[in-house]
Amino acid sequence: MRLLRTRPRYEVEPLADGALLRVVRGHRVIDTMRLGPNEVHAVITHADGTTTDLGISYNLLITASAGGRDHAAAALGGLLATGGQGSPATATGATSFTATATPWTTNLLAGMQAVFPVTGITTAPVIGRIISNTSSVATIDKWSNPDDTTGTTPAATNAFIILPGGAPARYMALTENAGAANASDTVLTGEITTGGCGRALATYAHTLASATYTLQKAYSVTATFPAIHKMGIFLFSTASTGTLFYESVLNADASVVNGDTLTVTDTATIS
Repeated sequence: MRLLRTRPRYEVEPLADGALLRVVRGHRVIDTMRLGPNEVHAVITHADGTTTDLGISYNLLITASAGGRDHAAAALGGLLATGGQGSPATATGATSFTATATPWTTNLLAGMQAVFPVTGITTAPVIGRIISNTSSVATIDKWSNPDDTTGTTPAATNAFIILPGGAPARYMALTENAGAANASDTVLTGEITTGGCGRALATYAHTLASATYTLQKAYSVTATFPAIHKMGIFLFSTASTGTLFYESVLNADASVVNGDTLTVTDTATIS
């Protein structure tokens, strides 16, 4: 009985073609589960230590323009930013920076990362993940340190570089919208932003030489959501902001209340 009241934790081990999910209470492994390629598992841990296993569903890659397929090509192929590289900015703000002149094609930089020195040469630089851009202004989600904590807005006239490829897709979002997953979706309709279930950085894990990496997030619920239906993976931390990389309908809707923990484990397979 004492062990039952101990809230379980879920440890994930990436495998060559999926992942192994271990359910641990205290120091004991009480269950294991095998996830295959591009599968999603969800489980609710209730305040009294009991669990509701919602089962396994599948990822759907977004094929819309500027969606998951395009982002994967840009990241793996090393898309290069054109213009503005190494030039000083003319302005910076909490969610934007402005280039000298008009060097960019509109939205070509979406999904890429800009790196700015904060000040001087001894302060670590910060990263801005680009949501969209005009010919001269890039809009970002926020300034971040390399560990994804919030960074300092850089000085307005610092030079910058835009990294080839694209930002990692590692932010997990949820919705109660009951629609099916659709490869043409560009947003997660009705994305939850409150009650402990807002978009959040998932924990990444990968075993060298395996074909799979995993993303896992344990949401500490502080409100009532009768039917969480879908999960989506995004590039950006800001809610209701693209790019949507892929989405999944949970095998069963998650009905959660204050005090519950909803743990979602996602396997992404490269083959």
